[in-house]
Amino acid sequence: MIKFSTICLFLALCIPVFAQHYDAEVLYANTSIEVDRGSLIKNITYEIRINNRGGERFTQVEIPYSSLNKLSKIDAYIKDAGGRVVKKLKKSDLTTRSSISDFSLYEDESVQSFTLKHNTYPYTIVYSYQIKQSDFLYLTYWMPVIHQGVPTLAADLHVSVPRDYRLSFQNQQVDDFKVDTLGNRLTYHWRASYKELIKSEVLSPPMPELLPSVAIVPVDFNFERNGSFKDWASYGHWQFDLLRNLNELPAFEKERIQGMIQDVSDVKEQIKILYHYLQDETRYINVTIETGGLKPYPASYVAHNKYGDCKALTNYFKALLDFVQIPAYYAKVYAGSPNDEIEKEFPSQQFNHAILYVPHEEGDLWIDCTSKTPLNYIGTFIQNRDAFVVDDNKSHFLRIPALQPEDVLVSRNVAISYDPKEAHLSFESHLRGADYERILHLATGYNETDKARIVRNFVVPEGFHLVDYQIDKPDRDSASITMRYNVRSQQVYKHYGNDILLSNIAFALPAFEKPQYRSLPVQIDHPIYETDTLVYELPHGYSLNPGSKDVALSSRYGEYQLEILEDGQSIKVVKSLLINAGLYPKSEYAAFYDFYRQILTVENSTILSFQKNIPLL
Repeated sequence: MIKFSTICLFLALCIPVFAQHYDAEVLYANTSIEVDRGSLIKNITYEIRINNRGGERFTQVEIPYSSLNKLSKIDAYIKDAGGRVVKKLKKSDLTTRSSISDFSLYEDESVQSFTLKHNTYPYTIVYSYQIKQSDFLYLTYWMPVIHQGVPTLAADLHVSVPRDYRLSFQNQQVDDFKVDTLGNRLTYHWRASYKELIKSEVLSPPMPELLPSVAIVPVDFNFERNGSFKDWASYGHWQFDLLRNLNELPAFEKERIQGMIQDVSDVKEQIKILYHYLQDETRYINVTIETGGLKPYPASYVAHNKYGDCKALTNYFKALLDFVQIPAYYAKVYAGSPNDEIEKEFPSQQFNHAILYVPHEEGDLWIDCTSKTPLNYIGTFIQNRDAFVVDDNKSHFLRIPALQPEDVLVSRNVAISYDPKEAHLSFESHLRGADYERILHLATGYNETDKARIVRNFVVPEGFHLVDYQIDKPDRDSASITMRYNVRSQQVYKHYGNDILLSNIAFALPAFEKPQYRSLPVQIDHPIYETDTLVYELPHGYSLNPGSKDVALSSRYGEYQLEILEDGQSIKVVKSLLINAGLYPKSEYAAFYDFYRQILTVENSTILSFQKNIPLL
């Protein structure tokens, strides 16, 4: 399982597909790698058959490169169904653009692109190119798949190195490799295919765990300075050395920091003050230059310019704490969702994010220096995964704590007012966890027009019409946010003769597949925990029908409860749902889904009915 972000942009989570016809097919993919005199040369070739108009998107080829990855020898042509070359790539067909994104100041990467098409199907596009590198941390993260819906019929990887060149590699769903010796060189050969296509499933493991891949790194490398993947301590020493002398602060910054905390004796309070300063005075912007994006800008640069990426802001905040003599450590994680575990038996660069680790007697702090959330907020982005703490020759892994149910609780209070034509509902939601993160980002990162559109389309339950909404500005040290909105609906009170049926206001739940359609495990990275208090107005002249029942469900996968209380002219329904975090294998899916189906049955049902009070004669 390797972190290969470029491939993952094109791929989703999956189950087998048995379709016989494809828009496109990779007939052959070949990657040949040669290490010679400290340089790395990659020659890459693809043959892709385009079967119909839907496959034409794969005729648009983009090849990334940078000052560290020099691109050359681009060649491409088209063969018709008979194998005749009918079109060749011309130099004028090539375009070059920067790959700078909207949130980047500078990315040392560009893209060469071209498009080759033919007017008669099927046809085959063949293209090749060469990449040269003088500094490198890995030989390849090889994954011969261009898209989840496109089979790869055959793929080869050849790696040629001097006989005394030491490699470390990891195979996944790839045939055993072969080694040939010729003179003073060794050539490794892997072969793979991807024929059983896969498609998305709800809450499945990460795609890289499911695809054929080979990761190869040198045991010893030179990447700005000498380093080694012999073990994690060696790699940590290299990263520590890369950070050396980057923590010096300018005099004006030292004076400002000293002034902010001079009357504060509590260490944690000092950290909070400085963290607020970091949040208020700097902004996140992507900067992937120098040493392949692994070396941060110096702390002095951030102090002067007030921006940086995760590496620079983490290094800067560490420098602030160093100055006031609070021990702190640069730490590396693979952040994001779904949680993708580090392969500890394969020391290598498997990280995509930098954070700060601060040991503290009241509990260790894990600080995401790019975040606007409270100090030590362990969010869904970094929770429950290994962090590599960089400490010279003592670098090591520590586990970031997992989110608990109370950390992700979403509670709603809903007042429902009766109207014969259209009910009026007032929602008050108190949000933590992933929903807190989303609504906080919505509140701070969008204009009013976009906010309203997102609330209307993605927050308000389906079938309800938004009247107005309000997001309360949270205290900066609070890990929760409150949102209120008013809606109208004709689906809550349903008249049938002398009776009124009440619809439940359902939780927003994942649409898990039925067992016969599921092929993968379920991976729930953090608990799903929600509670509702629904207060229905009792229409004048009506009373609650007898026979309404409370519900209580429990299993190893979670719990669900529903309780109905009559209170004068209103009916109160109190619900709670907890789905436990965990990795549930395919063999358990039927049992998991049976528990989940019972919840859905209650949530999607009519939970109450009122009967009209008819006076006795």
